[in-house]
Amino acid sequence: MKIILLDKIQRLGEIGDIVDVNSGYARNFLIPQKKAAFASDKNISEVEAKKDELAAMSADVLTQAEARAKELEGSECEILVPVTEEGALYGSVGTREISEAFLSKEIQIDKSEVQLPDGPLKETGEHNITISVHPEVSIEVIVKVSPE
Repeated sequence: MKIILLDKIQRLGEIGDIVDVNSGYARNFLIPQKKAAFASDKNISEVEAKKDELAAMSADVLTQAEARAKELEGSECEILVPVTEEGALYGSVGTREISEAFLSKEIQIDKSEVQLPDGPLKETGEHNITISVHPEVSIEVIVKVSPE
């Protein structure tokens, strides 16, 4: 399905690019999130006319994300988990638990912003976790997993 991008999307394209994506991705994510529109002649001409305005809005969102990243810089939290006699965790620590731990410290981090490329945390100790506040802005925070 051909769509025109209304926002810069990582690994897909810039504002105003016409790209071909899976129809489900376009209908279920890109179009409802106002990140893209169907690539009709009318939409293409509208996006070309508004390209500077869309770029300015995108730059504004990026500036806000960078400011939020500065606020999060150096943040850390501690999560207490039950462990076995050998010190192994019962279960694991995932994005939801990390988000809730920061929320208890009055730091708003959505669970979708928490990046765990190696999967949930399954060991006690300090872990450097990447928080992606914007597709172009990421920050590392420290999560301490401690036994109860």
